[in-house]
Amino acid sequence: MRITPFVRMQLIIFSIVTTLAIIAVAVFYIRVPSMVGVGEYNVEVELPSTGGLYQNGNVSYRGVDVGKVQSVTLTEEGVTAKLSINSDTKIPDNSTASVHSVSAVGEQYLEFTPKPGVESTGNLQDGAVIEGGTVPVEVGTLLDQANGLLERVQDTQLRRVMDEAFNAFNGTGEDLQRLLDSMALLVGDANKNSDAIVKLIEQAAPLLETQTATVDDIRAWTANLAKVTDQLRANDPQLRDILQKGPGVAKQTQELFASMNQTLPLMFSNLNTTARTLAIYHPNLRQIVVIYPRLIASLITALNTEDARNGANVDFALGFQDPGTCTVGYLPMTPDRNASAQTPRELPPGMLCRVPQDSNLGVRGTRNFPCVEIPGRRASTPAECRTGYVPIGENVPLPRGLPGIDVPQGFLTSAGPGADDGSPSVYATTYDPVSGDYIGPDGKTYNAGTGSATTQGNSGTSGGTGATGTGAQPQEDNSQWQSLITGTVR
Repeated sequence: MRITPFVRMQLIIFSIVTTLAIIAVAVFYIRVPSMVGVGEYNVEVELPSTGGLYQNGNVSYRGVDVGKVQSVTLTEEGVTAKLSINSDTKIPDNSTASVHSVSAVGEQYLEFTPKPGVESTGNLQDGAVIEGGTVPVEVGTLLDQANGLLERVQDTQLRRVMDEAFNAFNGTGEDLQRLLDSMALLVGDANKNSDAIVKLIEQAAPLLETQTATVDDIRAWTANLAKVTDQLRANDPQLRDILQKGPGVAKQTQELFASMNQTLPLMFSNLNTTARTLAIYHPNLRQIVVIYPRLIASLITALNTEDARNGANVDFALGFQDPGTCTVGYLPMTPDRNASAQTPRELPPGMLCRVPQDSNLGVRGTRNFPCVEIPGRRASTPAECRTGYVPIGENVPLPRGLPGIDVPQGFLTSAGPGADDGSPSVYATTYDPVSGDYIGPDGKTYNAGTGSATTQGNSGTSGGTGATGTGAQPQEDNSQWQSLITGTVR
């Protein structure tokens, strides 16, 4: 059979095309150069488990496929995945390897991710080994945990949660859509600031370590929280009642304050003045609070005597030779008012004993009230505390003497203290009620009527109440009570 030149040319062209096609299939589809290690380098990754990674799985860097998984073999610590990566791909040597899933079906691949914020010293080379690879949680483990969680939740409680969730989200589609849109904007801003967020997460490690150190306290807190929730569950009807009536109470409260918008500021302004006054007189108020209970207890003790005589349990003492009545600062003693008058008499304000503050008259009067605003000063009113107390004059009690008794001629002697002679200021002794004689602290005999020493004769004891000298000389009988009262006038 003779081959024509045309047929020969066709056979040559067909052979060339076939050869090129075989070469293209071997290089681009079968990847014969990769099988013999041409244009690729090998890297090993140590993993705790396969995590679903399989042979011929994809290897990616920043989401781009850069190689294949050659094999997955078991080791004593876990598994080792041998990878074949394109020589044109430069992967930093500080990158982390992790297994991820492409879809829910379970197609796994290995992803290289460079560590953020850490500069690498070079790139991965042939024969490099990457330790500490991570794998995702297995689906079986996740399902077991979810199943265990559902088993712990009772059916009635789960249905109740679903019903409450339906009631909470029913009819809120537009609000949820706005929430999702806002979350999308938030996620977008978070992506723009990913570096700052990553840095924040890395700096949160010390905080998380403190949580680990306080795990016992957290457990105790959760236990107490469980008790609180149990109490809330037990009082669910009361809480529902509060939530139902709460808006009405809040509305009534708002209406109450709205109706008081004119009077409430005025009341607060007045209370401000009162509060400042109380703050100034706080020591006095505290003294009243301390003394008042004791005073009431004393009054109850005095009145509740359980005595058949129906008398108060009080004692009275006779005050003798006290200072006279203060007349300075009051209305004149004359003319006297008619005793049959029944209407109250109008009196000018500010009447008090206006003698000097060091006078022995009315030492507990209003003129000696301590000034709270000005410590160390005393006056009857806060106004006088600021300006100072001014006395009107000296007090002369009974300037015309006692009624029915002539005032002896002479002059008033000072009632001030004399010189201290070293003798006791108070001396107790017995006296003879017949003669009025008694023995003084100096051993001499005195007479209670005259106050002068007597001439002592033979000593003896009277059958009365005390030891005296029976030979005392008779004294002039001038011990009337009028002379005792007016003894300072001579």
